[in-house]
Amino acid sequence: MTKPIKIMLTTLISLTIIGIVAIILLIYVDFDERVDGERTISEMADSSFVTNEITTDLSDGSFVRIQFRVVTDNQSTSEQLQEGEDFIINDAIIQKLTVLEGEDFRTNLDLVREEVATALNDRLDEGEVTDIFITEKAVQ
Repeated sequence: MTKPIKIMLTTLISLTIIGIVAIILLIYVDFDERVDGERTISEMADSSFVTNEITTDLSDGSFVRIQFRVVTDNQSTSEQLQEGEDFIINDAIIQKLTVLEGEDFRTNLDLVREEVATALNDRLDEGEVTDIFITEKAVQ
């Protein structure tokens, strides 16, 4: 065999191997384009739950009726919180909300979310609350 034929065969074999590897990678490897830590809405819904409606007085004499969707880092953390929902969650939320004022619920909802997430995380043995969404709110 001449030298040009050897080079051509080596190149052809190399390109074939590279093509086969590329096809295998495309078929069998899941190229997830999400940023690390970013979860889909479906994943968040699977590891979340809605609290009962909570009514409590506030430090300025007004009262709030509020409901949250609590999103946790995994399903087992969500189940752990749900098991104690009536007393653990309500107690934690009420303790944090009673020191706030009615104006906080009108202009500073991020503070309310942070306070509730902190209170619930303090009560957890494992896992964590990743997000809090306010689903209903009425201040009077």
